[in-house]
Amino acid sequence: MARPPSITDDEVLAAARAVFLDRGVTATVEEVAARCGVGEATVFRRFPTKQALFVAAMDTHNELEWARMLEEHAPKPGRKNAHDTREALLALANGLLATGRKMLPLILMKMSNPAMIDRDRPPARVLKTLRILSDFFAEEIQAGRVRPGDPRVAARIWMGSLQHLIMFETFMKPVDSLSPQVYLEGLVDLFCVPAAPAKKVRKK
Repeated sequence: MARPPSITDDEVLAAARAVFLDRGVTATVEEVAARCGVGEATVFRRFPTKQALFVAAMDTHNELEWARMLEEHAPKPGRKNAHDTREALLALANGLLATGRKMLPLILMKMSNPAMIDRDRPPARVLKTLRILSDFFAEEIQAGRVRPGDPRVAARIWMGSLQHLIMFETFMKPVDSLSPQVYLEGLVDLFCVPAAPAKKVRKK
């Protein structure tokens, strides 16, 4: 008897994402299995229901990339001045924007199929991102490098502004000449306390 082909969970999820994005939620597990080149039983052993497969496929796309992006760009402690804070926030904004652009098709797929997702359990990556941002803003507000306020509100405003930009890029014609980079720099400047001008040394 021939040995069944081996396949990883990541390969199953990649196939499921492609099938669901192409065919919608009406796609079958049989179609996912066919794309993988395995039988339905192989898929069901990893994901017991179609809903479990859909949720996993929609929620894990870019999970590793998301984690790497946060690790690379998330502001770290030890900044010495407002300039360092501004650069850290700008790098994070660019990283989140790039990842968000890739994730938009999956977000829209989930939003259009609310019965297939658990509204009581927000995606772990969203909660993690808000926690990292809240902790960062709390530290920077305490240090006087970011404008005072509730760090949790700052984190949500930050994420909401980036989502707004992505949605505008995707569904609307440009409303003005504001480029994404200028938008991000303006967003960062709304949060950061301006660096104090360098003191001039008086000549004796």
